[in-house]
Amino acid sequence: MSLGTALLLNYFPYLLLLMLCSWLPASHALPQVPQANKVVLRLGMYHNPPYYYTEGVAEPHGLSLDLLKPAARQLGYEIQVVTCPFPRCLKMAEQGEIDIVAGLIKSPAREQFLHFMQPAMMRFRSSFVFYAHKDNQVRIHRLSELRNHSVAVMREAVYYPEFDGASFIHKVEMPSEAVSLDMVHKRRVDFAITVERTAGGSFREAGLLANDFVKQPYHVQQVILGYLAFSRASPNFQYAGPLESMLEKQYQTGLFHLLWQKYQLPTSS
Repeated sequence: MSLGTALLLNYFPYLLLLMLCSWLPASHALPQVPQANKVVLRLGMYHNPPYYYTEGVAEPHGLSLDLLKPAARQLGYEIQVVTCPFPRCLKMAEQGEIDIVAGLIKSPAREQFLHFMQPAMMRFRSSFVFYAHKDNQVRIHRLSELRNHSVAVMREAVYYPEFDGASFIHKVEMPSEAVSLDMVHKRRVDFAITVERTAGGSFREAGLLANDFVKQPYHVQQVILGYLAFSRASPNFQYAGPLESMLEKQYQTGLFHLLWQKYQLPTSS
């Protein structure tokens, strides 16, 4: 096999991805909206490497845009990025100041003001894990043992029901996972909760290494679903249905799976 052929085979999935992003069967596309009346949907985007980049980059990019732009193009919509910290993105969506927030775990409270569009934009199996400073001698084997300890959580985040409902845990809200880990490293908080598979980005963002911490024995594994969610208070909510239908068509053509490979998110049933 020649070097050229090997390179072509290696990058074939991404060549196909580019083709899918720019083309879908005409029978699947809805009528184009005239340019003068183009619908502009505002995507609230927060910095969360390796899936969303809004800081230290020429322009925001990431999985949510890779999914939304092809669908919007087919519908004649435009995606406008609004950068905001995660808690602020949620508040803006609740108030209808932005249209879409990405990568959200579904919860009854969030469903009051958000429509979670199918299919899930992220689907992977991982564990919710707890990290302590490497010199911390405490070992947690069950949820109840977190009583009388402080746990850094990302403000407005949803984890898993048992933890979310555990009022006996002293939860300290932080603006990001990276800050949570930094507070543990500085010994200001006892533990930080993260998704194990995606924690690497938070370590890098905080300028820390995994071996600066000790992962606790207690963990909860499950299939984690992250959704694109449309604000119910948005003046553009009428466009959520067509957008959801187009995303489903893109899922059926394989675009989601190609992007999951690009972002190293192995699929899970």
